[in-house]
Amino acid sequence: MFRLKANKTSLYKLVGKYEGLPPMRRVTITKAYRAPDWWLKWTDADGLLCVAFFSTCTGKAMLSIDKKEFCGPQVSRVVHDLDTKDLLERGMVEKFTTAAERRAACGAV
Repeated sequence: MFRLKANKTSLYKLVGKYEGLPPMRRVTITKAYRAPDWWLKWTDADGLLCVAFFSTCTGKAMLSIDKKEFCGPQVSRVVHDLDTKDLLERGMVEKFTTAAERRAACGAV
C-alpha cells in the first residue's frame, strides 16, 4: 500500500507542473489536520483566486485546481489523476505495510 507523504516544496513543484504559480512566498500552503491532504491558495496574473487541493479518492492520488473571481462565480475546475510512479519519484508517497499484511507475512491467522 501507499500513503501520501508530501511537503510544502514538493507540493508547490507538483502544482507548478500544471499551473503557473507566483513565487512560493506568495502562495498560502495549508495541511489538513490529521489527514495527508493539502491546499494551496494564490492569486494568478488575471486576478482570479486559485485553490489547489491534493488528496486521495478511492485509493488514487488527485489534484484538483479551482479558479474563480474573488467573491464571484466559479470559472473552472480541473481534476488531475496523478500517476503513482511519478509521485514515488518525487518523494510524495511512501510504501508501507499494514498490520494485516504483516500478520499474513508471519503466517498468523
